Amino acid sequence: MLLPTVGIEQIFKLPYTGEDFKLLRHTPINMPSIPHAHKHDFYMLLIIDQGSGTHTIDFKEHNVNNKMVFFLAPGQAHQWELSEKTSGYQLMFSQKFMLPGSLRLPFFNLSASPVLHLKNDQYQDLVQELEQILKELTTPGQFETELIQTRLQIVLILLKRWYSDCFDLQDSTTDNRLINNFLTLLDQHYPARSEVSFYAEELHVTANYLNQICRKKSGITAGDLIRERILLEAKRMLTLTNLDIKEIAYSLGFNDTSYFSRFFRKNTNVSPQQFRKTNN
Repeated sequence: MLLPTVGIEQIFKLPYTGEDFKLLRHTPINMPSIPHAHKHDFYMLLIIDQGSGTHTIDFKEHNVNNKMVFFLAPGQAHQWELSEKTSGYQLMFSQKFMLPGSLRLPFFNLSASPVLHLKNDQYQDLVQELEQILKELTTPGQFETELIQTRLQIVLILLKRWYSDCFDLQDSTTDNRLINNFLTLLDQHYPARSEVSFYAEELHVTANYLNQICRKKSGITAGDLIRERILLEAKRMLTLTNLDIKEIAYSLGFNDTSYFSRFFRKNTNVSPQQFRKTNN
């Protein structure tokens, strides 16, 4: 049985459901310790002004420092241990709250870095936009939702610009378009299709070419990215659900539980049972 996915209204014990947007200013943060991994059904930006500690996203630990942004997409597992004086902002929004036709956001790709360090002037520009949203939330008026959606779009565009500059990403290049399309397909089909040839055919390139571009842009092949995606979902399911090992293996396309266990141990050096025990 699946454990519940945490929604915005559950985190803040709001007296209603279906919350699509929330912005908090933390001075300091009100939940410095979240020791157990969980997942959300919304996007989240954790924006650090000052602070320290660690933020673990999809089982990778990241150090927390001043002037940085953490990006989380729906379904990602995370937990944190922050200093009690950590301050900043927490921005949460659902897919449907975003404007129709919103741009592709590279920092929500599972293979991308979930962390961006900001320069002082970038941080001040970001804070200016966030404070305008807070002002609209506290003194609502006509077209409040439309204004907040538009300001959210501005925030995301600014972050995309800075993120793309930091990681040398340009949507207009053929290689990056291919990688982005591959990752989108992978997220849709990884439980059923683990062959590089399937994705290459869907993208109208050869398997060798897809492997070559993936290695060039990410340092690993398309096959490695497929295995990483399956492994990540296995870790999430072991940590965030009560499904038994056989059910997890079957849902990820493994007909043989022992083969799934060998796959998991080969890539993590522990068995699925040991991983679940350690992370629960």
